[in-house]
Amino acid sequence: MKKAITTSILLLTPFAWSAMATTQAPEIGNYYPLRVGDTWIYQVFDHKAKQGSSNRTVVVEVEREEIYVRPKMTKDGKEMPEKKFDGHILKSTSGGKTTRDHVVRMEDGIHRVHAADTQITPPLLFIKLPDAFVGKAWEANSTSGNTTIKGTFTPQLTDVKVGDRASKLLIISFRDNQQGEDRVEIDYWFLPGDGMAQQRIKTKGHEITLKLVKFTPAVKKG
Repeated sequence: MKKAITTSILLLTPFAWSAMATTQAPEIGNYYPLRVGDTWIYQVFDHKAKQGSSNRTVVVEVEREEIYVRPKMTKDGKEMPEKKFDGHILKSTSGGKTTRDHVVRMEDGIHRVHAADTQITPPLLFIKLPDAFVGKAWEANSTSGNTTIKGTFTPQLTDVKVGDRASKLLIISFRDNQQGEDRVEIDYWFLPGDGMAQQRIKTKGHEITLKLVKFTPAVKKG
């Protein structure tokens, strides 16, 4: 159960490319769009099933905006002022079940404030700026309920070609601090314009992959 909770908290959502590293830092909003109405459909592949079969999908939608008020807190021994940030509620639906996450962009990147309606303390920084675009790893140390999320996020930015279009792929890998089969491995692929393109999750020897089937951007008003 504890591993399932951890996976839910880190869940974001292959394409196989040969890539060449680059150091240019693109705009994060292109890699993680948060417009009310943005919708992603993912196909889920269970590698324990026959031939890695897939019999379900996950639909993720930016349901609404929701302000987050960061309380006074200390960071590196310094007090940070209370501050409001624009946040968004992501609704995930699969197999008749629905969960909601609260994600917020702050000064240092994109945080997950709660996952599946469970608060994360402190909010989990899963895309750190500018570190994610300069190949610099960062540490995670948060709790959600009775679950501890402690490990390292390692980013890689590469030049890729998707069809006839040149692009820059952002890969972020999370590894927790445990060893052996208890170790949690999660890899994310982000593409500009589409957001999360793929995710690989491995816990207790069980591996699941989510692949983007379709991204439908929000309809522009006016």
